[in-house]
Amino acid sequence: MPEGTNSKQIICLADNDEDDRMMLHEVLLTFNPNSFDIIELCSAEQLTEHLCKPGIRFPDYIFLDPAMHGMSGFELIEQIRKADQGRRVKIIIYTIGSFASSMERAFSLGADFYAVKPNSYSDLTNLVKIVFQTHWDAAEPQDRIFHVR
Repeated sequence: MPEGTNSKQIICLADNDEDDRMMLHEVLLTFNPNSFDIIELCSAEQLTEHLCKPGIRFPDYIFLDPAMHGMSGFELIEQIRKADQGRRVKIIIYTIGSFASSMERAFSLGADFYAVKPNSYSDLTNLVKIVFQTHWDAAEPQDRIFHVR
């Protein structure tokens, strides 16, 4: 749908793990589901093809598992930022890895948030709540990382 014709936010779930996508989708639906549309994609190729469609309304949030097949997560961040064209989609890296070097590189390429995938429904709910409640302009670097200890 072309931009400006729908006031709903668009949330893109890009993850090759169907269980992880389904769980995140389920949690998102507990947060005022009438205020957003959810798009699920299961490969780097699907994500890049979707973002390059003419006339598409760009997502407001992309939950991105950088370990999808086809392209590295770092390349995906760069591709998203190229296609973003100043809209400033919020890129939430959503992964099992918590290496400091990966976090630093993801942030340097334009990721907005880095989340280590939680193992419980309640922790996943907390993650989504944090993402939706983040004041992006004022968030400190330590406020942009989610890791259940």
